[in-house]
Amino acid sequence: MEKKQITQIRAKLRELSRYMPQKKECRDAAIHPTERGPKGGRKYICRKCRFLFSIEEINVDHIIPVIPVDRQIYDWNEHIGRLFCEVSNLQVLCKECHQIKTNEENDLRKSNGL
Repeated sequence: MEKKQITQIRAKLRELSRYMPQKKECRDAAIHPTERGPKGGRKYICRKCRFLFSIEEINVDHIIPVIPVDRQIYDWNEHIGRLFCEVSNLQVLCKECHQIKTNEENDLRKSNGL
């Protein structure tokens, strides 16, 4: 399979994973019990920085990355299993904390020659 095809399949799987119930459960668990935004919207607690954010300012992150930092995934079953994981492997991060974590993971992959 060509690299372009693999990239396209991964993108479509990632798109489908947005609707998995575990992500909603994770988001719901991060709702602040009393704080509301100026228009009454819910506020979510970032697991890393502990600040409050609107739903547009958060991401649901895989604690253990879908793409390992120390090796390649060659098996689609493993990839799908890591992507569609249990809620215990998910966390709510603000976009800034999520980007920092993503950059750190990408740096680890590069240092491991991946």
